[in-house]
Amino acid sequence: MKSLSVKGVLLMMLVLLLAACSQGEADGEDGGSSAVSMMHYYNKELNEPAPTAQLEKLEEFKEANGDITIEEEIQSHDNYETKIKTLAAGNELPDLFLIKGSMTKTFSENGQIIALDDFLEGREDTFVDGTLTPFQVEDSTYGIPVSGGATHLIYYNKDLFEQAGIEEFPQDWAGFMDAVDTLKEEGITPIALGNKGKWVLNSSYLSTLGSRYTGTDWFQSILNHEGAAFTDDSFVQALGAIDELAKNEAFNDNMNSIDNSEQQAMYMNKEAAMFIEGDWAAGTITNSAPEDVLAATEVAIFPELPGAAEPDTLSGGGGWAYAVNANVSDEKLADIKKLVEHLTNQEAGKLILEKGQIPAVTVPGKEEMDIPDMTKKILSVVENNQYVPIYDTMLDPALIEVMNTNLQNMTIGQVSPEEAAANIQEEYKKGSQ
Repeated sequence: MKSLSVKGVLLMMLVLLLAACSQGEADGEDGGSSAVSMMHYYNKELNEPAPTAQLEKLEEFKEANGDITIEEEIQSHDNYETKIKTLAAGNELPDLFLIKGSMTKTFSENGQIIALDDFLEGREDTFVDGTLTPFQVEDSTYGIPVSGGATHLIYYNKDLFEQAGIEEFPQDWAGFMDAVDTLKEEGITPIALGNKGKWVLNSSYLSTLGSRYTGTDWFQSILNHEGAAFTDDSFVQALGAIDELAKNEAFNDNMNSIDNSEQQAMYMNKEAAMFIEGDWAAGTITNSAPEDVLAATEVAIFPELPGAAEPDTLSGGGGWAYAVNANVSDEKLADIKKLVEHLTNQEAGKLILEKGQIPAVTVPGKEEMDIPDMTKKILSVVENNQYVPIYDTMLDPALIEVMNTNLQNMTIGQVSPEEAAANIQEEYKKGSQ
């Protein structure tokens, strides 16, 4: 056999060198796992409290773990959900990403995400009751939540209450409706409502009222298509409570043409004695309300309802949670587990709390922390009551749209609670077929 020419030898060496480089890139420079791909909506430009806390914890992790490479793809908050669903449809999900409760069942049933029970081992009890629920399917947890805020809180001005002769926040629904009438007699709008975006009545009112009347077993039956219906009397009662508020003129006339920012402004301008929204509104009140309004603001939830199945509950829990692609390698999984724990442990919760938001985990020693008074008031309410599911993070978007439209129409007398329930049920049945 002829010996190889010099040119041939050089060519062979080049091929072997390229092959070695390719293998090195595949294995990672340190010979370990390749980079972890991660998609989120944490944007430094927005400087929002909860995302800022997660960004700080993410940078902290990178500095302490130089051997783990994280490739981030950052979406805007508004585009994020559409993007992640598009990637899921093409089976192109990143290794680590955020999901809402409404995505959990579909992603898990499609085999696109893995159960994360071992991620929680030894720290299950550190999570606030109800924050893991939206991310659980049967007996497994598929998402580790970051924040655990309430979507239903009643912010009220105790000075305006006292001006109307109301000495304390009502203890039951009859007392609440009496307070509405008393405030009106004093020329004060009882509740500022900005439902232009249609979500406020759903997320901040109906999710709490619905679970109060129906109980959470009913909602689980709805999710599993196991017999419960939106035309059930208990759910119609929940719609009826909102209808009663509207018919008794508890809200401003332009409720469907202003948004939640404007309802907050009404309250801060003393044009209304109350507004009902989630814990995120606390930052606006703390930073933007006049001093006298801030000092007079207290926090409550809907009082006891007649015939309620579950009293002392409010809608809330984990809004977004970390989920892991089912196709990740064991080497990557170990790195991801380490990262997720760093982003969702009690130290991360402490940082979220310091920034005035509500974390999904309990925070030891929070009494001594320097946090806004409004946040302390919210914590007191949240910790003495139990979270129930948030409808618009767990139900199908098409169903939520029908629900939201009917809620809006009900407040202006275009549909009754019974008619609204029938319309919602009709859309729900389409998902059962």
